[in-house]
Amino acid sequence: MNLTYWIFQPQVWVIPGIIFILLEITDGSAIFFLPMGISAEIIALLVYSVNESIVPYSLIPAAWYWLLVYWISFAVLVTLSIIKRKKLVLDPMTLTTIS
Repeated sequence: MNLTYWIFQPQVWVIPGIIFILLEITDGSAIFFLPMGISAEIIALLVYSVNESIVPYSLIPAAWYWLLVYWISFAVLVTLSIIKRKKLVLDPMTLTTIS
């Protein structure tokens, strides 16, 4: 069993996802650990969907390192959406953004 076998197992992605989300509880910044955890869970869902033939096999790459690229790309997108959401949070008393 090599790395290519394990990286295409959804359970392998769920474990680091849970670890990163638990680390977020201790950190609280929501900039590093939370996006990494959420994106690992997205990759786990994607790999599971392909393994169960819910989505076509061509949706995920054949090489293991491209899954890591997908993971980091999803993490960047989640980080940017969290930053955008934090900027749009309004104070209910003054209706201004909270920084």
